[in-house]
Amino acid sequence: MNVLIAEDDAPSRRMLQSMLTKWGYTVTAVADGDEAWRILEEARQESLVILDWMMPGIEGPEIVRRMRAKEDANQHYIIIMTSSSTEDAAALALDAGADDFISKPFNSNELRARIAVGHRVILLHQALMDKLHKLEAASEIISRLAGTDALTGLHNRRSFSEHFTMAASAARRNGYPLSLISIDLDHFKCVNDTLGHNVGDLVLTEFSTLIAAMLRAEDMAARWGGEEFVILLSHSDENAAAALAERIRSSFEQTQNSAAPLPTTASFGVAELRGGEEEQELIKRADLALYRAKHEGRNRVVLSGSNYSAHSPPPKVPSS
Repeated sequence: MNVLIAEDDAPSRRMLQSMLTKWGYTVTAVADGDEAWRILEEARQESLVILDWMMPGIEGPEIVRRMRAKEDANQHYIIIMTSSSTEDAAALALDAGADDFISKPFNSNELRARIAVGHRVILLHQALMDKLHKLEAASEIISRLAGTDALTGLHNRRSFSEHFTMAASAARRNGYPLSLISIDLDHFKCVNDTLGHNVGDLVLTEFSTLIAAMLRAEDMAARWGGEEFVILLSHSDENAAAALAERIRSSFEQTQNSAAPLPTTASFGVAELRGGEEEQELIKRADLALYRAKHEGRNRVVLSGSNYSAHSPPPKVPSS
């Protein structure tokens, strides 16, 4: 453990440095408060600090007050030493924020014991901070898993709904476009029934990977349920959303799915948030556009409230 000693009396400083080195500590020794404060401001690893009360530059109690005012996770254990015979010296030192106080001339065994206490306190603090960091990391992982679909790695419905509410509110407040794409894999029941659910799961995973690769950082995709997906596009009108949907549709159709020998395609419905419209209304319009895409032959993109339809020839997947 690193120890900082600030003591203006040279013989006392050398004696302290010699003793602490003998006890197994790494010691930095300075002769005035200004140098001590400079070292402490550099955020070095001097966890245990021994300060003389009266010394040139900044005095010990003032250094303590400054340290406590800026204290962060790097905990310091501070001992103030003084030859003052004032009855209130210890109380004043502790009131300033010191952890311990020792009078000079000091007894070496008492000093060693008090430093050992400081060492234990610092180790306990470090262990506590380590556990706290691990707990925060675990909490973050749990939170992320709670909002993630276990199969596809996309957001789940609950996570998407929470984000959707905030995104829609921000779009209304700031006046930028927000669009929603509703997606359903075509004849997916046929894939499950013919090839099994394990293959169906692989198809869902590969489609999810394709979606994720095409999105911007500000976009959000989720598995809505079964073979249904949704994509929320911030700062994108319905034409931009339809263009993205068409790229996904075309790529999925043209990519030979490694999991299923049957051709696999998807249908898309696109809608843009209207003024005064609630989130559920936007979802409903995107779903209605998706139903139109299914009704018109599948494997296509349909915009809500328009005749726009981008598609390739009808899929060859048997009807389910």
